[in-house]
Amino acid sequence: MNIATQWELAIWSAMTGAILLLAVVAGADLLVSRSVPAARGLAFLLLTGGSSVLMTRLPELLVPALSAELLLPIRASFGPLSGALALTYLGVWVGVARDDRLIHWTVTGGALALVLAAVILAVLAFVTDLQATQLIGTAAAVNAVSVLLAGIVAVRCFTLGDGLARWMVVACICLAGMVSGLYSEGLQAAGPYLWAFTAVCTIGYFLIVIALTLQRNRELRKLKRLAQSKAQPDLGGNMTLGSRLVPHVEDALWRSSRVGRSCVVAAISIANLYELGEVAGHGVDQQILVTLMARIRRIVGFRNVVGLYHPRCFMLVVSAVQDPRRSELLAARLLYELRKPVTVGEEQNRHDFEPSIGIGLVRISGTSIHAVGAMNRAEKLALEAVNTSAGVLGEDFSEGQPAPAQGEVRG
Repeated sequence: MNIATQWELAIWSAMTGAILLLAVVAGADLLVSRSVPAARGLAFLLLTGGSSVLMTRLPELLVPALSAELLLPIRASFGPLSGALALTYLGVWVGVARDDRLIHWTVTGGALALVLAAVILAVLAFVTDLQATQLIGTAAAVNAVSVLLAGIVAVRCFTLGDGLARWMVVACICLAGMVSGLYSEGLQAAGPYLWAFTAVCTIGYFLIVIALTLQRNRELRKLKRLAQSKAQPDLGGNMTLGSRLVPHVEDALWRSSRVGRSCVVAAISIANLYELGEVAGHGVDQQILVTLMARIRRIVGFRNVVGLYHPRCFMLVVSAVQDPRRSELLAARLLYELRKPVTVGEEQNRHDFEPSIGIGLVRISGTSIHAVGAMNRAEKLALEAVNTSAGVLGEDFSEGQPAPAQGEVRG
């Protein structure tokens, strides 16, 4: 075994070891949480990581009986198949595929096209006499498209307000280096420096993706516990309060205007918040607010603004709305979830609180409207909606209509 082969074996072995270590971490998370997202993360790592290892010469170096011709159908098809899986899981991770048409069509259309390409490449490898370089080169071009689609989704999600998505953009950059290096190896056009670069990009990609997946899964589990009143409430640590909401609302309005989409500013009024104060003890109002906040966040996702304008009024902003019926569907789901009883009080003194909810919607399209004006108008509609049978009142503001007055910021 010459020096170059020794270096190649060492580099690919180190990369494989890192992938296996991350698989152990993902498996441990699955054992602890026993959740579908954790199982999804482990499946992604095993298939995509396994595909990455198969693209190297490590299987042939460790098992000489495995020839390049024998592995060709797998190498030609597993890359696009892994790309489809990664793109699908990215769509699930960002959580806005149903709200944003660009992300929806990029994820669904891209994944289907990649699966079809994988099937075609596998068939070509079995039934035609195409050269290995032709098949691997075609697979490389297909995977380059999958990297581009993943980058579009990650950047789009970041521009829509998901802070974690900026790190997913970094992961996509690592993915580009990983794909280019692995397919260069498959075309036998790589050397020691490119091997090392590829291994670093591969480890970086999987490390970032697994870290982001674990963090998002923890956030989702915490929200689930809070929504069921099973976690210690922390009002200050879980939501933006009072006037500090204003810059976040302004930013959401600006993002929607920048992409040419409408925006929904919604206020949620809890008319009977203090009803159980004397019966269940002081502090139950905080438990109620944290539980309702968790329910709201689970519905609107992590990219949208959610905060407490003042003690009896939540404020949320759904930016870049593309579906005209989205605000009505959102309000219906919010009413259904928020009207469910909330269990509050100490362990020996538990009470069921039934929130009296009113929702006010201000739908903004193509007009410059001040954040405070929109928030105050939405709150006024929410207060009026409490006493209506529907529980929801809404108004539209578009270009040419007078915008609401700014009003005062309530702390």
